[in-house]
Amino acid sequence: MRKYLFTAITVLFALFGLGSCLEDEGNYDYADMSGFYIDTVGIKTKYTAKQFSVFELTPKLKYPGDKSKLKYKWELYKSELTSIGNSSYGTGFSHHYTRDDYPDYTLAETEKLSARITATPGEYYLVFTAMNPETGVKAMMDYRLTVEGVIGTGLAVLYKGASGIDIDVVASPLFNGSLTTPSFVRKAYSTVNPSYSFAGEPRELVVAVSSSNYHIYLASSEDAVRLSSIDMSIEHEFDGIFAGKAPRKKDMSSIVVNGDNHFLINDGVAYKSAWGISLAPLAMPEDHYRVGGGKYAYGVNGVWYDGLKRRFLHSMMWGAEITPIVNASGAFDFGNIGKDLVYWSKGYYEGNEYANYCFFKNPQDDGSRYLYVFLADKSSGNEYTAVGALNVTTCTGIADALSFATGERGPVVFYATETAVYRMTYNVTEGTSGAEKVWPTTPLNAKEKITRIELFKHAGLNLESSALDKYLLVATYDETSGKGKIHVIGSDISSGVLDEEAAAYDFDGKIADFDFIAK
Repeated sequence: MRKYLFTAITVLFALFGLGSCLEDEGNYDYADMSGFYIDTVGIKTKYTAKQFSVFELTPKLKYPGDKSKLKYKWELYKSELTSIGNSSYGTGFSHHYTRDDYPDYTLAETEKLSARITATPGEYYLVFTAMNPETGVKAMMDYRLTVEGVIGTGLAVLYKGASGIDIDVVASPLFNGSLTTPSFVRKAYSTVNPSYSFAGEPRELVVAVSSSNYHIYLASSEDAVRLSSIDMSIEHEFDGIFAGKAPRKKDMSSIVVNGDNHFLINDGVAYKSAWGISLAPLAMPEDHYRVGGGKYAYGVNGVWYDGLKRRFLHSMMWGAEITPIVNASGAFDFGNIGKDLVYWSKGYYEGNEYANYCFFKNPQDDGSRYLYVFLADKSSGNEYTAVGALNVTTCTGIADALSFATGERGPVVFYATETAVYRMTYNVTEGTSGAEKVWPTTPLNAKEKITRIELFKHAGLNLESSALDKYLLVATYDETSGKGKIHVIGSDISSGVLDEEAAAYDFDGKIADFDFIAK
């Protein structure tokens, strides 16, 4: 009986409360959402923007009051999964988390968006929020924004200008058959790394491409970093390049890349990384060395030149040691060169892909120059073959040569002084008959000097025939204007006979190095 009585009283109270609510006509501040919304009729919701470009967007915001009193926010969320331990989670926006739960980018706090997009290339949610600060009521709209990288296929050029060291990228139809006109990404390095001023004089820019890694090494006389090839952002500073404790002295003088294998020389010490593992030093048991150059050899082994004892050294692909080469056969003694290395590159010898060209000078420089050619086509350095030892001293201007370029598809050797480029006439096993000036056809102005030459060392992209060795690149610098230039000159791959200049590209500084980014 009491149970039924309690139920009846409860129902009566509930009905009384409901009636009171229906009859209450008090003045309460309820939020009216009827006129505050984003009009989505016929609007575009997917956009694409180039990284570092200014992106603009105006939402169709409807609001019956004074829009100037609203608070606005544009935010950019990655649309990919975030991994935490062994689990994956969606982005902050897609799971309705706040900015404290997931990192995002606040682009602007205005109704109309006009902002420079610095986010790394990828897919994003672009979220617009308008809020009435008095009521807390919000109107929201999310878009999809694809950020495209600006660093695509092209010739990356390292130079130093009035603002310091920087990198430009030239996309040229000469190297990429899918293009019809050249385009430029200027100051790619400083734009994305404004707070990291790169010290010293620029030395090397090397693109490292493989199936699992895609980096760019940038080295100067005082520093070295590893960059992302997507946007030139610094992925690893100097200490992060090495395994364990990094060298005390920052003096990176040579970088050689072969797929996933990277060879590097810092302060005379040889380092090697394989398959993404950081660089570790190579040790010499019971001896000392100071390498001045290195290249990869057969089996992804390493061959190095020891400037301390003027001899060649060898390292195995998976080994941690570097050892002298002994008992190798041929035109010279690998263990007793007795000269200082000037330049080293791959070259041509009967189609052997492991032909090495090394230019030397005497320890007491008397103007004499030598070209030694050997084949590193065996698993052991002790089995290498020295195929030529040429005295090239009689070649015009070679004692003043500051840069060299060697062909891989034909017996072609160029060298350059500050004022001229010469082509050498030689036979690896017989000697040389001299050299002739081949560029420029008219003298450079008094203040314009050659700073570097190189044959284009890539096959290019989407071309009918390979561009490898097809172009001689000559970098010059005008001291008066502070401008650098790269002249692209057609070159016969088998003879080195030059054609007309195909193109010339200008830069805001003195060019130190260049390499091709192929994507």
